[in-house]
Amino acid sequence: MVYPIPPARAPRVWDDPRIRFPDEDTWAKLSPAEREAVIERIEATLDEYREAMSEGTRHVKRKMGAALDLDAHFRRAGRKVYIGSELAVLYPGEDVIVPDVLAVLDCDPDYEPERWIVPAERRGIDLVIEVRNLGKKHKDLVENVRDYARVRIPEYFSYDCRRGILRGWRLTEPGGQTYLPIVPQGGALRSRVLELDLAVVDARLRFFINQSMVPTERELVDRLQRLVDERAEALADAERQRTDAADKLSRVQVALARSVLDVCRLRGLTLSEDQRARVLAEPDAAALATWAERAPDAPSADALFAP
Repeated sequence: MVYPIPPARAPRVWDDPRIRFPDEDTWAKLSPAEREAVIERIEATLDEYREAMSEGTRHVKRKMGAALDLDAHFRRAGRKVYIGSELAVLYPGEDVIVPDVLAVLDCDPDYEPERWIVPAERRGIDLVIEVRNLGKKHKDLVENVRDYARVRIPEYFSYDCRRGILRGWRLTEPGGQTYLPIVPQGGALRSRVLELDLAVVDARLRFFINQSMVPTERELVDRLQRLVDERAEALADAERQRTDAADKLSRVQVALARSVLDVCRLRGLTLSEDQRARVLAEPDAAALATWAERAPDAPSADALFAP
């Protein structure tokens, strides 16, 4: 959002000289103390305006959601992109702007400036996203388009979160001061700055890379939890299968041991109590199978158990 709102060739709604940043020549002549006084004056005035300009819970959620999604995406991708929200940006000779979301390329994502003073940073910002809920349509679609192009912000997007409408503009040429609308492609707007596509999905601004939606932090956590749950279920299922297999093997071995004893009894082959106990307690299925093969023909108990 821009403070104050200056309609072209018309009196300003808030004609407040306290909020205008000095031009480059004036700024260069100021002492450090004088510069700090200018910044304090501007920020104090901004605080007055902020108190009267709340756009509601929907605005806060959509704004912070977009900022967090972008920040998390670029960190995962290993790209150095600074994402800020509600950060005062001061261009020489201009009214201060406080974008809902802003991006600066090739900048440490952990950078934490109190404000973005263009002469001090030696560069402007690369992209602005404004989220509108209760604000004036004219400001986002006319005044911001004019003012952001004038200070050479390469791309500007306006998201009407009440109506689910997304619009975008891009400088006609690098370093130019005129915007052209970004034409939707397949229902999305392409950001050359972010190298992402933007679209409204389920009443929320979402970002896409190679036609795949960039996940939110919540979605990533949920996805991870599903994978953890699926792995735990797979382990539990494998354990159940192992238990079932062990039970089945145990039942087979018990049946095989009893068959050996039954064959010996039917043949009149006398086994001692120790030999009978050995057959019933034998854990080795291979040994039981060997005894089962010998039982019909073994001439004696010793022959049955011979190595």
